[in-house]
Amino acid sequence: MNSIQYYKNKLLKGLLLFFFILMFLFPYASYKGARSGLMLWFLNVLPTLLPFIIVSNLIIKLNIASKISQIIYLFIGRLFRVSRDGCYPILIGFLSGLPMGAKTVADLALDDKITNKEGNFLLSMCNNASPIFIISYIATNQLKMPSMRLPLFIIIYSSSIISAIIYRSYKNYCEKNKARKHLADCQPIRIKSINLQSKFTFEDLDKSIMNGFEVITNIGGYIILFSILAQIINSVWQTNSLYKAVAMGIMEITTGINYICHMRIDNNTKIVLVSIITAFGGLSGLAQTKSVLGESRLSIKSYISVKILSVCIAMLLSVFYVLIFVS
Repeated sequence: MNSIQYYKNKLLKGLLLFFFILMFLFPYASYKGARSGLMLWFLNVLPTLLPFIIVSNLIIKLNIASKISQIIYLFIGRLFRVSRDGCYPILIGFLSGLPMGAKTVADLALDDKITNKEGNFLLSMCNNASPIFIISYIATNQLKMPSMRLPLFIIIYSSSIISAIIYRSYKNYCEKNKARKHLADCQPIRIKSINLQSKFTFEDLDKSIMNGFEVITNIGGYIILFSILAQIINSVWQTNSLYKAVAMGIMEITTGINYICHMRIDNNTKIVLVSIITAFGGLSGLAQTKSVLGESRLSIKSYISVKILSVCIAMLLSVFYVLIFVS
């Protein structure tokens, strides 16, 4: 195990050095990528996510999340078989998207309001591209197909829900076979579910604001770094091809989707590729998710596994859609 960790550390250091060299070899591409990433963060991510993060922090600290969860539990809780507190991140994740879904799950897990087992399930299900991003940016602005707004949303979110349920069923099956710690894992820990400090204080507001800026700054850093990588790929890979488009989308979905939608390929291929890339979320999205998990013990490995499964399901659903309803 130590040798694996040693070589992993060496590999990461080598990749970091390689990235540093690339930035020197392609200074204009690095500048262009950093600028586009910064503008994306400043004009879209910052004003959209920061207020959500601050308010969501307060909602959890003041125990308002539990009140909201009680209201929506009758429908969401029974539909997805989650606890009352587990309903809140589903609502937030489905409304505001990545990485707010992951952060809300991590905050509840840290407060012991949900178990790690439930947290991993919620993390894999409710941390996707936001509905506004799918409906407005992808379908309307990039694909120029307003009729695809609802189908694209259904494809991406259905693939996430289905893959999360499949993975949970698989984990439950494995746990039943092991027959160890199953009872403890299935029983939610409720030690801190009753938050005694439910009174609003400016200290809580200050902490929520500082946490919001810390999280949003980390997200901005990852967006800039992966935008640079995507732009370097664009500069090195001179010929236009689907492989190049997919590679850019794997790095950062906004850049990749923009490139795909401006290629001279048929709309059916664009729909399938965009669905696959959006379902995955890009390496930038994975890094953002990892950063907001903080000190929680939620598994990023399980999250990646479910994302890969979600990509496969999104590909099948999108191909089925274009063959049945578009062709």
